[in-house]
Amino acid sequence: MASSDFWPLCALLSLAVVQGKQYALPLPVPEIVRVYSDGNDIHDFGVWKMNVEWRDNFPVGNKPEPVTYDVEIFHTEQMRLVHKETIEDPMGTHRWSWTSPLPLQCTSHSVRLRTRHQSHTSEWTPLYTLKGKDIDDSSESNIYPQDYVARVGEGIVFCCILKKQSHAGFSPPPFTIQISNRTYITEPVRHDDVSSVSGFDILCDYTGATYFIGYAPDDQNLTCETRDLNSVECHWIPGKTGKSRMFNVQYKVNGRNCSVDRCVLDDSVDKGVMNWTLIAKNSLGEKMISDVADPKHRVRLKAPTITSAVLVHARNATLEWQWGEKSKLNSFPMICQVEVNGHTVQETFNGSGLKSLVLTDLQPFTGYSARVRCGSYEHFYKWGDWSNLNTFSTKEDIPEAVDVWMQILNGHTYVVWKSLTVNQSHGIITGYELLLGSATDVTKEHISKATNEHCHKVSAKRAEGDYFISMSAKNSAGISPPSKITIPNLQSDGGIITDTIIGHNDSFSISWDPRPISSCGYVVDWFPTYSTEQCDIKWMKIPSGVSDATLHSDFENGVKYTLSVYACTSGAPQLLQRREGYVKELVPSGRVRSLKAKQYGMNVELSWEDMIEEEKKGFLLGYIVSYKHPNDDQNEETLIVGPSVRMHALSNLHPGYYTFTVKAFTSVGQGPGSDITLSVDQQGVSPTSWIRFCLQKVRRLW
Repeated sequence: MASSDFWPLCALLSLAVVQGKQYALPLPVPEIVRVYSDGNDIHDFGVWKMNVEWRDNFPVGNKPEPVTYDVEIFHTEQMRLVHKETIEDPMGTHRWSWTSPLPLQCTSHSVRLRTRHQSHTSEWTPLYTLKGKDIDDSSESNIYPQDYVARVGEGIVFCCILKKQSHAGFSPPPFTIQISNRTYITEPVRHDDVSSVSGFDILCDYTGATYFIGYAPDDQNLTCETRDLNSVECHWIPGKTGKSRMFNVQYKVNGRNCSVDRCVLDDSVDKGVMNWTLIAKNSLGEKMISDVADPKHRVRLKAPTITSAVLVHARNATLEWQWGEKSKLNSFPMICQVEVNGHTVQETFNGSGLKSLVLTDLQPFTGYSARVRCGSYEHFYKWGDWSNLNTFSTKEDIPEAVDVWMQILNGHTYVVWKSLTVNQSHGIITGYELLLGSATDVTKEHISKATNEHCHKVSAKRAEGDYFISMSAKNSAGISPPSKITIPNLQSDGGIITDTIIGHNDSFSISWDPRPISSCGYVVDWFPTYSTEQCDIKWMKIPSGVSDATLHSDFENGVKYTLSVYACTSGAPQLLQRREGYVKELVPSGRVRSLKAKQYGMNVELSWEDMIEEEKKGFLLGYIVSYKHPNDDQNEETLIVGPSVRMHALSNLHPGYYTFTVKAFTSVGQGPGSDITLSVDQQGVSPTSWIRFCLQKVRRLW
């Protein structure tokens, strides 16, 4: 090769060309100026950040581009490479920081750099060492970090630096990894939940460290609104952090300090659309959330103050409240809602600076509690807070008409009436007024009854028919509309035959044929059939057009009831139907009475009297007659169908002692028996007794 060709080639090999400039190799070795840890760890709890500063040593104005730097970091004692990285050329001051996975106090760290330009590198700098605590002549072992604060789930590496006398053969869990002559570290320690107030503890060689686990702020849903048109109130949902005070969160909205979940800003609400930013910060991090709105479109009013309920009447009342003397709300267009006795009234009320409303459709003489809340009428956003609860009672009003009926019992007529309910009495009933008269008799009889009376016996003269009784209830507001009933004639049952009825599911169901004479509906009444108590009757009024009823009352099983259906007419009630029956039958509780036995020869005739009605407990179906034969233990039993039978003959008995038993039975079963003992012998046999026995049988057949 000619010399003229050689020199250009050498120039290419010895020069670097960058952006049109040539640089002569080799690259200069950078010079480390300083290696230091970050932070002022005055308590020696632990630091993790190592900073490196250097000079590049390029001649001024002769620096190639691009330039990068290779960095390597070692655990000094073992010269184990723990980090390497190529970094861009820092503009200005040559500084780089590295965060170690374990505190820098745990062991010494050495760092070196070299310059890199394209595929060319400089020589490495000498190692520059940041000393750790494992080279100190400490008389006690130490653990790092101390009082560390970490997030839930974060891995924490702890190290234990042993005093010189302790390191031989040391490897207790969890410090199982040796990184220097005296330093042992753990695998990353993690927790899935927050620590207690006192934190977690970790121990090594009779020393220990405490650490705390929590969360960085995670607050949500910042909402800003005005409550009074004078200021803006922001609130949010705080996130969970931790139990230790180390996780306490500092809150600021637009630079102003705030409480845990709300902040009041004395800002004008007339600026239109506004922006609010919440910054929540604790030792683990910070959270920033924002909200944007026009406060006048975010009106959630504070609670008004109800002063009292004024102008309280029987069926309406006026509520009044205040917003404050200088409040802007006194002229603010609003819509209000009222809650009465825990139920929100459907009707709303609106007006500028609304301060009162009228409650209608109230019940007289009734206690009420009411409260009010309001919102913006023009830009409704949310209902405001409820006011204080105000209680009041409406005044009395005249009672409603009394429910009046009558009962005919043992030849006497009684007028009966029901107590008015609280909603019907409209106040405290002070008594009842009865007016007895007749269309043909101008004489009227006035009778006053006390509040605990609900029955009046009609005199025999007025019970003969065509007499009426008018009744009213009284309270402090006045007297109720009269309720009128015409007394029917005692014999006016119209030849109605009493029929039976059977109950079902603790009730009676009864129906009847509609009658044209029923001008005001029907009345169904009932009472215990054998009760001798006056006015022991209940009734139900049925509207016209309905011809059946199901009666649910406190019916007792095994008690016979009499049910009657009356047509309500312009005159006296007219009986349409009468029934007797049991809501549920039981076995008889009593025995047949006066059981007797007579011998006619070798025949015996048994006779008895009916049971007491109240002891039947159901419809009697008949009797069971039984006796024990004297020569064996077998019982002879005869079933007699028919409740009206009161006699039974037994024929051709053998001599001996007999015990005869008679039991009544219903559809449910048989009741207790009545017993009688008789000695049957041959001496009682005679033609006369045989004839008498036969005549008795013939008589029964007839």
